[in-house]
Amino acid sequence: MREQTGVLSRRDCLKLAGAVTLAAPLAGWAAEDLKSKAKKNLKLAIFTGVYAGLPLEEAARKIKADGFSGVALEYAFADVRFDPFAPDWEAASKLTGCLERNSIKVVGLYGYYNVVAPDQENRKRGEQRMQFLIENWRRLGSNNISTETGSLNPQSEWNDSPENATEAAYRQCRASLEKFAKLAEKTGAVISIEPYWKNVIGSAERAERLFRDIQSPALKLVMDPCNYFRKADLANMQTMLKDIFQRVGKQTILAHAKDVKGAADADDTELPASGKGVLDYPLYLRLLTQLDREIYLAIEHLTLPEVPAARDYVLAQFERI
Repeated sequence: MREQTGVLSRRDCLKLAGAVTLAAPLAGWAAEDLKSKAKKNLKLAIFTGVYAGLPLEEAARKIKADGFSGVALEYAFADVRFDPFAPDWEAASKLTGCLERNSIKVVGLYGYYNVVAPDQENRKRGEQRMQFLIENWRRLGSNNISTETGSLNPQSEWNDSPENATEAAYRQCRASLEKFAKLAEKTGAVISIEPYWKNVIGSAERAERLFRDIQSPALKLVMDPCNYFRKADLANMQTMLKDIFQRVGKQTILAHAKDVKGAADADDTELPASGKGVLDYPLYLRLLTQLDREIYLAIEHLTLPEVPAARDYVLAQFERI
């Protein structure tokens, strides 16, 4: 434990100054001004996989009718499919052209893979797809390519492993992401990472360290605060949310909208659709608004019938900011 001397260290002063800086842009704003800013800058998006069972044209019309102006592209619909491992550029043109005709912006490309996968073949396949997307993003509609940071668990990249917290795991993850960030710099692409407490980059502290260690404009963040909470953390939600944004909020290029709640067993959590958990949405939206720029908020972890309820719940939270 650090000795209490009554004198703030340089690190404490910097953290305090940062907290003041984070609060300053919205300090003194009237509630209605804040709501207006949020409604202007925060735009709704959704993952196209939710609509994958529909033909492309029908899916695009429904996405627009459901109130979304952006999508995270997962490449497949009932009648049109694009495979990065066997690229059909006619199919890619159909996807991007249809979305553009319906005034739907592609705000992210699905590049998720386990960057530290113990299975070398699986890792190599993910790396090949990532490289392909970095080199060809212009033909797919967005320069933002998102990925998780992976787990050393041999059964599942979404399960924890004691090795994830080691320095060796961090260095392996950093090396992989740095390699792709450097490649992305050359093509104009951006790699956005989505931390998760069961992955190697599992905390705001580690994410902050990663951005400090990799000084690249091509490395950004998918802001999804639900991913940082263990079950025991939920009681400390407001403090943690503010800390997450203080540490890495400025790196946000895309935000996710889902929910979080404690699971029945151990210290685990569940990540259901928005409105089915305990995420402090008004605070989350305030912190996003405080970044003071356009950010797409992509709804996820839901099925097609769940879309209206999740969308309406998120929209209702704008009135509670």
